[in-house]
Amino acid sequence: KYNLMKTIKNLSIALLLLVTSFSFAQNDLLNGEDITTSKLKSLFENAYIDVLETKETYVKVKDNKTVYIDVDSKNRFISFNSVYNLQKGVSDKEILELFNKVNKDVIMLKCYYNKEGNTVSFFYYYWIDGGYSNKTIINAFKLFQVGIDLALTKDEKKNIF
Repeated sequence: KYNLMKTIKNLSIALLLLVTSFSFAQNDLLNGEDITTSKLKSLFENAYIDVLETKETYVKVKDNKTVYIDVDSKNRFISFNSVYNLQKGVSDKEILELFNKVNKDVIMLKCYYNKEGNTVSFFYYYWIDGGYSNKTIINAFKLFQVGIDLALTKDEKKNIF
C-alpha cells in the first residue's frame, strides 16, 4: 500500500511538472525576427489546426475557416487573410455600404472588395515586432475567425455574403 501511494505521488509530481513546463513554453517570448513559415506550420500543427499548404511567404490553414497567414518581408507582423465569394447581382453601392459598416463596427479587421473577382478579403495584422508567444498567435488566429463571423452578421438581409 505504501509503495502504491508513493508511486501515485511521484506520478502526480511528474504530471504537474510536465503540464507547467508545457504551459510556460507556450508563453515564452520569442523574437519576431526569427519567425518563418516552417515555424508557423509547426505551431499550427501542434495546436491541432489543419495545415493545407506551406510556401516561403505564407501558410494556408483550416480551422473553422480557411485562412492564409503571411509573414511580412521585414518580420514586423504576420497577416491573417480569408477570402469569401460575394453573391451575384448585388450593386457596388450595397457592397461598399456593407463593407464600410464592417470596417467601422469590426475594428480588428479590414475588408477589401475585389470587384473583378466578386470577392471580399478579410485581413488582420498581428504585430510580432518586439516579440510574440506561440499562444498569442493561436489566440489572434482564433479571434480573427470570430471577427469574420461578426462581420458576416452585418449582412442582415443575407444578400451579399
